[in-house]
Amino acid sequence: MFYVSLPGVFLLFSWLLLGISVVSPAVADSSVVAEVGGIPVTSYELQREFQQMIPMQVSFHGGISKEKLTEIQLKAHEKLIDQAYKVRYALAEEITVDSALVEERFSAVKAKFPDSDAFIGALGDEGADGFRASIYRKLLADKAEEAAVNRRVVVSDEQVARYYEERRASYMRPRQFKASQILVKVDPGSNKEERMALRERGESLLARARAGEDFYDLAYYNSDDRSKYVGGDLGYFHEGQTVAEFEEALKKLKPGEISDLVETMYGFHIVKLVESNAPRQLTFDEMKEKIRKNLEKETRDTLYEEWMQSLRAQYPVKKIEQ
Repeated sequence: MFYVSLPGVFLLFSWLLLGISVVSPAVADSSVVAEVGGIPVTSYELQREFQQMIPMQVSFHGGISKEKLTEIQLKAHEKLIDQAYKVRYALAEEITVDSALVEERFSAVKAKFPDSDAFIGALGDEGADGFRASIYRKLLADKAEEAAVNRRVVVSDEQVARYYEERRASYMRPRQFKASQILVKVDPGSNKEERMALRERGESLLARARAGEDFYDLAYYNSDDRSKYVGGDLGYFHEGQTVAEFEEALKKLKPGEISDLVETMYGFHIVKLVESNAPRQLTFDEMKEKIRKNLEKETRDTLYEEWMQSLRAQYPVKKIEQ
């Protein structure tokens, strides 16, 4: 498989990450890879977008496959096409961006370079005017989306209350536990003798816990689980969130009690129940903000998709071969 090493690739574009890529005569025809209703998508914008997407896709070894690079390139292209649709909408709706904001973004990128010559050199054939136009298109697209979608996302208190009432039965919190544990880990490949020795170790620790030794210290110095660093504290969790044997042991305990040795696929557990809370109905006040956010997201997603579909129906995409 083909891989590309990344450190050198990012050198230039680490300076341009703030570069935010209208129709502008400063954009040379040879740099335009697509147009949407006359709005250009340039090769410079495409390269910047591509480079910004790569860090999220980098493997542990710092390489990325040829197939993945192609996929990222396609996503970058699609994102810029959508941006061009939004710019087209902004122009039709006479939405504008303050030139001072464009200069602010432009200057922020320029400030990343040691001097003006280095900045202009990094811009290459795009030039300062082309880069400004790219910044303007990005800001204009964002402002168009704010006007066409975000400002229209309104969820009333009545909608939130109705949603809660219609789904009240689903807002039940299962039984909740708070517990601590000491784990004697058992390798699945261990033999009978090894398992017996580990069980004996677990029984010894259980006896010490029941004799009154501090459970936190016992867990900290003896548990094979990462929770040892907080004295075996597992925090709060719900019924159904842990393995059956562990949960069954918890159900038999009262707060403060310590279980018998519990065997699971992970090994031998000593479980101390700290708190047990019965199942209960979650109240409207507990759920209303989460419901509101979910409804706002659903509304926004619907509005956004309807908006983009209408733009795609109005304006053709012209792909330009290089």
